[in-house]
Amino acid sequence: MMKKQGVVKIVSQKRAWYERLLAAVFYSIAIYITVLYYINNPFSFTEVYYINNIRTLSLLVIIMSFAIRYSYTVNHHFNFDFMKYRIFYSVGPFGVGKWHSFRKLDRVSTFLNVRKECEVYVWDVKNNRFKIAIFDEIDDAVVYGRDLAKNLEIKFLDRN
Repeated sequence: MMKKQGVVKIVSQKRAWYERLLAAVFYSIAIYITVLYYINNPFSFTEVYYINNIRTLSLLVIIMSFAIRYSYTVNHHFNFDFMKYRIFYSVGPFGVGKWHSFRKLDRVSTFLNVRKECEVYVWDVKNNRFKIAIFDEIDDAVVYGRDLAKNLEIKFLDRN
């Protein structure tokens, strides 16, 4: 009997170029406002200073929420040894995600999506599917899916 690999699979998709551009613009605006605010408003223990500080921070929260909206990525991490997965949301090197257990795995399959990309999925016994990878070439996806199914000791279904 073959031992399962202790590998955590990570799947990540890149943001569109215009989303990355918008995120960069919003991050730049936030830094610019922060620098200008602290250059033009020297620190003091007055009520006016704290009111201006709260107004500026509320504006920065709105701008940063747009920046994060256009820059976050969603990764799916899989640990097949412990039968766990997590959806990991990250912005740059910072991220958050919680590990969840999944049931016994049933099969690995490939599908051709509307963009003519071949997606590799792992299915559990309750028919929950987890996207593992996306390939431009169908043959690459089939080879990857067969290897994964062999390593996980489950069946492979090729559906193009």
